[in-house]
Amino acid sequence: MPHRATVLVLVLAALLTSIAPLSLGADEEPWIVVFTTEGCPDCAQIKEVLEGLTLELPETAIARYDISDPEALELLYELADAYEVDVSSVPVVFVGDVAVLGAGRAQEFELRNAIGECTIQACRSPLERAPSVVFRASILQLTLLAVLFALLFWWQTS
Repeated sequence: MPHRATVLVLVLAALLTSIAPLSLGADEEPWIVVFTTEGCPDCAQIKEVLEGLTLELPETAIARYDISDPEALELLYELADAYEVDVSSVPVVFVGDVAVLGAGRAQEFELRNAIGECTIQACRSPLERAPSVVFRASILQLTLLAVLFALLFWWQTS
């Protein structure tokens, strides 16, 4: 009997995990997503601007990607499609609902406004717009549900 109680607790924990929205948590989701590459002078400039604008933010608010990684490049193109922007070079910064391309005074001003708005009112993570990220989360949820059903079946038949 104690064995069944342990299994029931595990099944309930799995159920709660699979039903809850799969995310990193509101405080951990990056709402600033930055794409750069090594040796890019504009990238160095935008990194410096971002450091100044995000000193007070937790590190989890920013996700940094180097486009020399093929998966990062694929993610950049997915986000560019989702934001309906043409990306031909880096740096590219996604903040909430804003995509900032390149570096310079205009981009710094745009970043300052976007980060200020997201600091005042919570912004969605740009990663929520990437189909591959959403797909991976869905696969994980389906796997958890399958494990839950397998445990329930095992529990009922034993």
